[in-house]
Amino acid sequence: MRLTSRFKAVTLCCVQLMFLYVSIFALVIALYVIIRAILPLRAHRAIKLILSLITLAAAGKFHLFYLIEGKNFYTPDLPPLMIWGGCWLFSAVCGYALLLAAADAIRLPLYLLLWLARHRPADTWRRVNNSFNLSLLLLILATAAWGTWCGTRPPQVRSITIPVASLQPQEAPIRIVQLTDLHADSTKDAAFYRDVVQKTNALNPDVVVITGDFADGPPERFGSALAPLRELDAPMGVYAVAGNHDCFHKTREWLALLRRYGVNFIDGEVMDVSCEQEGIPRKELQLIGLHDPVAARFSHGDIPGIEELSQKLDSGTPSVLLAHRPGEAPQAAACGIDLQLSGHTHGGQFPGLQQLVAAANNGYVYGLYRVGNMQLYVSPGTSLWTPACLRLGIPPEITLLTLTPAGGTRLSPATPATNE
Repeated sequence: MRLTSRFKAVTLCCVQLMFLYVSIFALVIALYVIIRAILPLRAHRAIKLILSLITLAAAGKFHLFYLIEGKNFYTPDLPPLMIWGGCWLFSAVCGYALLLAAADAIRLPLYLLLWLARHRPADTWRRVNNSFNLSLLLLILATAAWGTWCGTRPPQVRSITIPVASLQPQEAPIRIVQLTDLHADSTKDAAFYRDVVQKTNALNPDVVVITGDFADGPPERFGSALAPLRELDAPMGVYAVAGNHDCFHKTREWLALLRRYGVNFIDGEVMDVSCEQEGIPRKELQLIGLHDPVAARFSHGDIPGIEELSQKLDSGTPSVLLAHRPGEAPQAAACGIDLQLSGHTHGGQFPGLQQLVAAANNGYVYGLYRVGNMQLYVSPGTSLWTPACLRLGIPPEITLLTLTPAGGTRLSPATPATNE
């Protein structure tokens, strides 16, 4: 995958715009918390100043870390405890601002009614509000701490059985393990990924697939962390597609290194894979690799789409599409593909954000969906992008998908997309 100078220029422009957006967001959040929660306190000015500076630092943690590390604005190479602590405080101040805004939506009409009634108990009102704001602060600090801890935990195994119409009744089930969004960075070492590999191998998969976003930094810094991937053991092999994060840090060097680790990249290809073990019927599978839109938009040459790739498929063999993003599932379903495996969304991570992420990915955010005749599984990720490592109710996972015969019966094309 070759990146052009145009890609680099557009990437730089996008980074600059995101820097501006993040700066405005941080300033608005900090000022709102300062005005609504800190200035009304009955405290010395020095205490208010200290609290205001802490709030500004928490809201501007991306900027603060960049000043300390000086290289990467979004994924700084800093000690894990510093990264996680910054994530905790950033999540807390953002959540606190949202809770204050929700509370103000209730308090403002109440205050106006009291004002119109000429009932203005200033001291009582201020004391009650300050006590309530403190309760909200303690709540969000505890919630953010719990969510950050959950977001940094090792992934657990989730098993799903998926009936596939193109798998004949006499054929053996096919065991696929999906890994995705590994996001190697300074908070995860080789031991983390060795644990992932050991859990994967213990599932005895026929094939392992990885649906993008391997790392958030250069291979000379984080390549050794992903070295345990060479220990993945599956008779059909290990296959992958690149994600959007894989286009930002020496893409060609990363792909070359991961290939040496035994990962076969099939972006823009259709791969026939099979295995035959003694006493077990032969297992056959078609894997389709779809380019991520970030890479496809700025790469040299023509990038094959789903329609072009699907013309190479054999309708009598189960087909699985590997696509980092889930949004193009309706097009894949229209092409007769049996199953699409995606990541990218991290499951939305927590309520509120989950709805926004779903809206940005055609409604698909986490779990198993039926899209016409096709089934789509969106993994919440094996790890997380560390600058936003908070999870609530959506744990990281290693996904075991067992394809079983569906008796030759396909789903109705009119079946709406539903999350199971």
